[in-house]
Amino acid sequence: MSAPQKIQLLSNKSIDRKRWDYCVRNSTNSLIYAHSFYLDNICPQWTAIIGEDYSWVLPLTPRKKWGISYLYPPAFTQQLGIFTNDFKKVDYESIWLLIKKNYSFIATHWNYALPKETFAEDVTVKEATNLIVDLSSSYASIKQRYHNDLLKNLKKSEGFSLNYAATEDYQAAITNYIEHYGSRMPHVTFSDYEAFKNVCSIAYKRGMLLCRNVVNEQQETMAAALLLYDGRRLYNIMNTTTFKGRKAAANHFLIDNIFKEFAGQRNVFDFEGSDLEGVKPFYENFGAVNQPYYMLGYNKLPWPISLLKR
Repeated sequence: MSAPQKIQLLSNKSIDRKRWDYCVRNSTNSLIYAHSFYLDNICPQWTAIIGEDYSWVLPLTPRKKWGISYLYPPAFTQQLGIFTNDFKKVDYESIWLLIKKNYSFIATHWNYALPKETFAEDVTVKEATNLIVDLSSSYASIKQRYHNDLLKNLKKSEGFSLNYAATEDYQAAITNYIEHYGSRMPHVTFSDYEAFKNVCSIAYKRGMLLCRNVVNEQQETMAAALLLYDGRRLYNIMNTTTFKGRKAAANHFLIDNIFKEFAGQRNVFDFEGSDLEGVKPFYENFGAVNQPYYMLGYNKLPWPISLLKR
């Protein structure tokens, strides 16, 4: 019988970024949110549990309130959890013993690929929708999966003389997004947006950020998409449509053109959601399929603090 693998809970300063990123990049379920540059900016105090020789890694995103440490889901970080190329080597029981020893409250999101035995019995698990489209086939093949409502809207957009173009101005894309949708997400703070801007700055320098715009004849922005890219996925992090753009079906036109641009490449377009009414049907119109991730909950806070975190 082989000896059990050692696992470690590491402080932020003890994490070997080079080995960490190698593990994340080569994991079967690799996601950009787990890259060290992403975590360093979006949650500077992140820690980790790792398997022997970084054979698997688990980023933890802690906060402290009233002297109590807990795990939370950072803004712009849809899925974390365990990353590996061999889930059979992961010691799930020891992971949960370590987590629960250090955190009395957990509200975090783990990724789509995790097997059922990942979760401890006393942890609540809720599936959340994440819709994706495989872009590896031809554009014609992708378009065959479009729903009739989408095809009608694409036909409608032809009457508005729309133009699809690449841009490097990710700052404008973020500003545009905040202006149109910021009020819908009061939980996302100014600091969160500033942290995300730092992520984008690094991603841009590494060729991991793409911006695409749709403008009308007057060069007014009708729709915009800020996409992060890790060589496997195009992440639809910020997608904005103006009032005029909605009337012109500009977002339908935008995403259709993104698919046209990247069709035939080994990429997945990740819509980043959604269970929101109105948003989910829009994504499904593109033939998107659900690749659910997991929202985890655990509350062993002392009374009466436990009541405040329900």
